[in-house]
Amino acid sequence: MTQQAMTSQRPMPEITPMTEPFWSAARRRELVVQRCDGCGTLRFPPEVACYACGSRRAAWTPVSGRATLYSWTAAPPPLLPYFADRAPWPVALVQLAEGPRMFTNLAGIAVEEYAIGMELQAGFEDIDGETTLVVFRRA
Repeated sequence: MTQQAMTSQRPMPEITPMTEPFWSAARRRELVVQRCDGCGTLRFPPEVACYACGSRRAAWTPVSGRATLYSWTAAPPPLLPYFADRAPWPVALVQLAEGPRMFTNLAGIAVEEYAIGMELQAGFEDIDGETTLVVFRRA
């Protein structure tokens, strides 16, 4: 595959041993975050240790998928080739009902309609046979 062909495709998330449980759950249409086994703090993105108590023990736990729009921005050109004809590319920061925040995309909502505090619900977008992205839609 040529360098041009590779960079014109959608960039895919890097799935590591630490993030693999999140991506596996997304393929099952389930949203999960880490829960500290020491103090119960929920965290996203996943970390090696809890920022609240320092414990290195955690388990993945399902969350409701309910969220509110906390903040957003639109990335202007220049962007990676995949995003160039889709610019400006909006990037949203949502706050899950359970507390953690996550960067994502809002699906089916025009940028002009974004409103801080709008109620959202997690959804899933299959990219290929191996990758499913978590997106958020109006609740």
